[in-house]
Amino acid sequence: MMVRRKSSSLAQVIGSSLILSSCWYNHGATNTVAAFCTMSSRWVSTSTLPSTPTGACSVIANKQQRRRPSASTSHLHMTFEVSSSPAIADSEQPSKITSITATTEQLIDSILDECLRYSARRPIMRQFDPASRFIWRQWRGTVVAETWKSAAKHAIWAVAVFFLFQKYPRCTVGVLDGFHRVWGELLAVTTFTLTFFVNESYNCWRNCLSICYNLQGRMNDFSMALAGCAKRVEPSETCDPNAVETTSKFTPAARKILMIISRYIRVFNILSYASFTRSHRPLLTPQGMRRMVNRGLLTEKEHSILINSRVSATARHNEVLMWMFRTAMDARNSGHFDGGFGFEQNTLLRVQEIRAQGNYMECILQGRMPVGYINFVQVLVDTISWMYPIMAFSSGQSLQMGVVGVVVLTFSYQGLFDLAKRFLDPFRNDFRNAHDPIRVDTLIAETNAGSRRWMFGLEEMPIPLKVIQDGGTDLDFFNLPDEGYTVEEAAQKTKAEEMENAAAMSLSQIPAIADEIKFEDEQQVLEEEFEETQAIMSAPPGYTFVPGLDDVEAEDECTMSDTDESLQPCEEEKDNDEGDQPPSQVFDQFLETATEEYEEAIREEG
Repeated sequence: MMVRRKSSSLAQVIGSSLILSSCWYNHGATNTVAAFCTMSSRWVSTSTLPSTPTGACSVIANKQQRRRPSASTSHLHMTFEVSSSPAIADSEQPSKITSITATTEQLIDSILDECLRYSARRPIMRQFDPASRFIWRQWRGTVVAETWKSAAKHAIWAVAVFFLFQKYPRCTVGVLDGFHRVWGELLAVTTFTLTFFVNESYNCWRNCLSICYNLQGRMNDFSMALAGCAKRVEPSETCDPNAVETTSKFTPAARKILMIISRYIRVFNILSYASFTRSHRPLLTPQGMRRMVNRGLLTEKEHSILINSRVSATARHNEVLMWMFRTAMDARNSGHFDGGFGFEQNTLLRVQEIRAQGNYMECILQGRMPVGYINFVQVLVDTISWMYPIMAFSSGQSLQMGVVGVVVLTFSYQGLFDLAKRFLDPFRNDFRNAHDPIRVDTLIAETNAGSRRWMFGLEEMPIPLKVIQDGGTDLDFFNLPDEGYTVEEAAQKTKAEEMENAAAMSLSQIPAIADEIKFEDEQQVLEEEFEETQAIMSAPPGYTFVPGLDDVEAEDECTMSDTDESLQPCEEEKDNDEGDQPPSQVFDQFLETATEEYEEAIREEG
């Protein structure tokens, strides 16, 4: 009886392991944990295996049936909550959980550090030099780097076919007559099909990039419209309208509302890409959402509303979009924004366009290419690659030419097919060994800068409202010649200004030491202008920021983790791709760490 019971338990374990492996491959980690909990409860009721903590398992399993989580707090001391657990915090011996906690927190902080930037460290994709020498020297991300292993396998296969024909020469007589014609026709079909497939895959990649920038553009339109309609404080009527300091500014309440909406735009953008990509998916987890509160992206109230909402975790950005829309409408109804029915219509249109672009991205990522199409192209490419040595050696080619031919053919056809599959994975979610993805951090940084750009651009209005309403001679100060001033007129104006300054200096009787200080200040100004000129001239075309000028603030504000007790110098940023970590690797590393945390918490409870 005991042997039968042990064999039955062993069969259950083996069968359950196969089921869990299939569930993990097809449905991911959440459903796998739920299936494990279900089978664990069955083991407890039907076998003599040690009991498992079914309470925690039931919470995970039941979460599949309900959206709104329970208001009660779990009794498990998860590692990311170790500071609030006196039983663990007061322990004399350091637990393994502490080290795991730091690792999980560092993974989330590394993502948030890039999400909080207002200037991108890298362009949207790897840039190239048109010189042929530069192109030939590249290795990472090229077709040769991706397909050299397949080329080596096909070369070995070609050598084996050659010696097989040498040992059995009768195989090439009669049996393989006309084989090269069949292979030639198959090559033509493969060439046409593969070329069309690469073009369709590139269109998918281009559409994803276009949607990213269309989404960014619609959010900029939304910010620009609100900044232009925000209430302003006009200068005093006694001020000189031509003075530099005579400008209109936002009212304090309108500026605060613009700052809140700009933060909502950043949160919406971050949560959107966390839904689209694996690289930022940890931000949607409970640990990531809590960390966003600690890092100042969300308030406690906003965090509570998001996690308790019936909206799916991967669709929380839609809820933030509604916050943006409703905040703007409430501000308009409260009198903080100017405008009437047109304002409401334009705001609704911008919000609907943002929603449409985000949903279109979801549709493209879910329906990139039918499996049957990819399977057909893969069969064609593999067929001509493996059949080439048979065709070559049956036609009398030498060993050297056959090996070279199969290598070139593999690089051409298999390389193009791998390149097409990389086009179908623009964010490098599935193609783990691929390089040169669309950099999500760059898109987020550009959107962060755009969320404040229009508010800062209208921080001061040079023409006050009073001057426009009067329409008098004060407007003449802003009416400049249509064709500008000539060189002679500009020289006369400069000479007149210098004479006025010299007369003012002679009347003020400034001491000599003041002249030296002024000379040093002028030198400092010239030096700063020269550095700014170099930075502007060196900025790549198409950049929305100037490296070395707009990213100084981001470099100075190096956000440290709450677990760091001492300040440390920020790590040097890398401009190349050597420091890039594949998004799939970040996703797997976070998932493994979260699994270890859960297991350690279960052990601590036991």
